[in-house]
Amino acid sequence: MQRVCVIGLGLMGGSLGLVLRQRGLAAHVVGCGRQALLSRAVEMGAIDSGYTDAGQAVAESDFVFLCTPVETSIRLMREIAPRLKPGALVTDVGSTKAAFAEAAREVFGATANDRVLPGHPLAGRELSGLEHASADLYEGCVWVLTPLAESATAAHEQLRATIEALGARVVYATPEEHDRTLAYTSHLPQMLSTALALTLEDEFGAANPALEIHAGGLRTMLRLASSDPVMWEQIAASNPQNIVAALERFEGELRKLRESFGDPEFRRRFETAREFAKRLRG
Repeated sequence: MQRVCVIGLGLMGGSLGLVLRQRGLAAHVVGCGRQALLSRAVEMGAIDSGYTDAGQAVAESDFVFLCTPVETSIRLMREIAPRLKPGALVTDVGSTKAAFAEAAREVFGATANDRVLPGHPLAGRELSGLEHASADLYEGCVWVLTPLAESATAAHEQLRATIEALGARVVYATPEEHDRTLAYTSHLPQMLSTALALTLEDEFGAANPALEIHAGGLRTMLRLASSDPVMWEQIAASNPQNIVAALERFEGELRKLRESFGDPEFRRRFETAREFAKRLRG
């Protein structure tokens, strides 16, 4: 890649800039964000230069990565569309894809597939912010690409090759397939962790010494509860039907488990769950 623009210099964007520069995958990385973040990103080696204005940042860029929450990325895509150079490709790292894909078709019309390739690297952490960025964030992760049409362009192939050079494994899906699956594999775990934290807060309060009585399992379950509320507010707003369906399925399983207390079915359910978890972990 020649000139790459990264809009949003948090955990995802900062990590992307670091690895692009450290591995020599882009001749020039342009950042876009608040001035304080731009200065810090230059010091860290995550970007070569930066702008606070998104239109200026993308003007000469060949590839644009929108590393912001879903609704923000949609707004930014509309904002930068008139400033993109011919042939420039826009992608994102958002946790839902259908709303972003629909917006791309509205903005670019018949040329949407040539101008936008939505993406989602499954590499986030519960900690956000540029200070937590790392060049190895994407190493070994699955990076989902959701093309807007079946035909792949040269820019699509270059983006895929670059993602693989970051150390990620590319998987393809439709935006709708992505959102339904992620509702179960990502969004549901987040909701469960948040609900557990709220249950403990309501029952004990954060300062109750009784909460000292716990093992590592509780900390593991609560890890996701530390995630960014603004990001998850936007995820829930952009994928509500799938998340509600996943929550209802889980509520049904929880009810069945509760109703099986004292019955042989209780052990059978635990055994089924244990075997599934073993297969998933490999």
